Amino acid sequence: MIRKIKNFFFKAPFFVTILGVMALILVVLNATRFGTALVQWNLILDFMPKPGPAYIAATGLLWASCWLIIYLSIQLAWRRGGVAFLLLSFLYASYYWIDRFFLQPHAERSNALFAFIATLLFLIGSMIILALPESRAYFAGKGEVNESKAEITNPKELLN
Repeated sequence: MIRKIKNFFFKAPFFVTILGVMALILVVLNATRFGTALVQWNLILDFMPKPGPAYIAATGLLWASCWLIIYLSIQLAWRRGGVAFLLLSFLYASYYWIDRFFLQPHAERSNALFAFIATLLFLIGSMIILALPESRAYFAGKGEVNESKAEITNPKELLN
């Protein structure tokens, strides 16, 4: 059983693995946001009373939890994992820009162009990766198309 699970995590196509890494990075960033808000609560109250440390901690925990679920959906090849990744990506990008412009109006925006380009690349890259035949087959439950043998394996069989 452990061998099956261990092999399972290496069955995803390369670009699906990239999606998993992207989700995992966002889990870590938002978990860090949550932890930092808890540890530096008083400092945040002194320098940024609005929206405050409760907002920062709550959003960090919320987004870390959501991205963790998406990461698991990618690793477990859940049928709706790709759609969920894309939906959460657009929600997260919307949240980022709303938070940046409306809840942090005093923050300097010298890197706004870079942030906008990075957001576009993230969203467009995600859409391209999810449109690839290997990604669609993986999330459709057909598993990975093995490039060397052109065979399809079903990762859901590993859970039985």
